[in-house]
Amino acid sequence: MPEPLRVTDENYVLRLRVWTEGSDKPLQGCGVRGFFQRFSCVGCMELGGCWHWTGAGGAGDGGGVDVEFGVLVDVREEGAGYSGERVEEVAVADELGFEGAWLSEHHLAADGVLPSPLVMAGVLAGRTSRIRIGTNVLVLPLHHPLRVAENAAVLDLVSGGRFVLGVGQGYAEREFAAFGADRRRRGALLEEGVETIRRAWAGDLSVTPRPGHRIPIYAAGVTEAGLQRAARVGDGVIIYCATPADLIARRKLLDEVVEDPPPLICTGIMHVDEDADRAWAAAAPGIAYLEGEIASYGGTEPPALRREDYLVGTPEDVAGRLIELQAATRFVQFAHWLRLPTMSHEAALRSLELVAARVIPAVRAGVGR
Repeated sequence: MPEPLRVTDENYVLRLRVWTEGSDKPLQGCGVRGFFQRFSCVGCMELGGCWHWTGAGGAGDGGGVDVEFGVLVDVREEGAGYSGERVEEVAVADELGFEGAWLSEHHLAADGVLPSPLVMAGVLAGRTSRIRIGTNVLVLPLHHPLRVAENAAVLDLVSGGRFVLGVGQGYAEREFAAFGADRRRRGALLEEGVETIRRAWAGDLSVTPRPGHRIPIYAAGVTEAGLQRAARVGDGVIIYCATPADLIARRKLLDEVVEDPPPLICTGIMHVDEDADRAWAAAAPGIAYLEGEIASYGGTEPPALRREDYLVGTPEDVAGRLIELQAATRFVQFAHWLRLPTMSHEAALRSLELVAARVIPAVRAGVGR
């Protein structure tokens, strides 16, 4: 094997030669900004064995892409939100081979939706063994960045290097008002916060403990300015949209406003069942709830629900649409709502198992071919 290249760029944006695990065939073009591909970049072993993404067509023979799949963990007071069911669902996702479990942050919500994702990340780290656990997203302007750096470092250490920090600038006026944060400066606060966190981890500031691995930072964006900022400060970009059409539109905007964008994680809604009608019956109430919730934050009217707009149906139908979505967005990971609001524990687990058994293999077989 050739001598591995050294890491010399402080931003880790470089081109290295990498080898897949168990293979002596070199792959060219490790972008080093992503982490979800399941191979180790030998030039980065000094960073603790970072996992990187080669980009579309870069992995394996025949131009295929080993895209990854994650779950967005919806934790609320309703039902068994803060008891064992949500944790059990993530443990099942871990056993089934999903690569990411993501936690969002909201405050002052009537239904008690999760306000403390870093606390819950620690709980999930203790109940899982291989799945990466991240925030999608932490509203960084509401937090002191040094405290975030400390908490993330502890999570990295207790999880064995499985923590991912996803950050966003936030948007809800009531949250900024409650925390005394200047909403008008949320973009600048995000950038300043990411810079401070990276300096803390690098040892420029007297913050301990330091992480045992290089923690990836992904940043969320929606608007033109937000996507530009996310690509500028993040190792990758996170986009959430409920429908494939909206995800594709945001990807197009990202390509228009950012030259050579970093890896993209798409987060959206997906639910499958052997019976398409039963799938929609289980998912529709939760989708309506979420669409109404998002509209209320922005002071707009929720859209009319059309079944064909969402990734809901049989495993075969959804897999076909996911292949089309990956071709259009080039996502490196698709993370779906593990359990929509009002959905039963049993329906969520049934869908999760079908996604693992039939959707993911079909998508991986069809993507990039």
